[in-house]
Amino acid sequence: MNTDAYLVKPSANAELVAGPQTALRPPPTPPQLAGKVKLPTGVADLGRSEIRHDNGQRCELSEREAQLLRYLAAHRGRAISRDEILWRVWRLDRRRILTRTSAMHIAKLTCKLGDQADHPKVLLTVRGQGYMLAAGNGR
Repeated sequence: MNTDAYLVKPSANAELVAGPQTALRPPPTPPQLAGKVKLPTGVADLGRSEIRHDNGQRCELSEREAQLLRYLAAHRGRAISRDEILWRVWRLDRRRILTRTSAMHIAKLTCKLGDQADHPKVLLTVRGQGYMLAAGNGR
């Protein structure tokens, strides 16, 4: 069962129609990127869908979180809009769907990346533009 197909009631007709259309689309082609992304607090192993922190802690990434991190890492240092994330990462047409899925996945990913006051920010919110993986973290 695909847990990403869950709709909260009440839902708009456009969301109901878009669900089957989205399922029939070919999966998005992820950008070519090395399987590991260096972070200030550790490393994200995209091949294993996990983050390994320097303190030994591990966090599993959902498929969508891994796709999102892969895309942000491929475009490191550039603000990516919610619409671009929806279309380029998950192939959802923003004009036909009202959703907060990108914001929810960004929030979950931010926690897993270990963004804390005593570490440099890894995932930045660029007001009015979108989200960005900080440029200074290296690959």
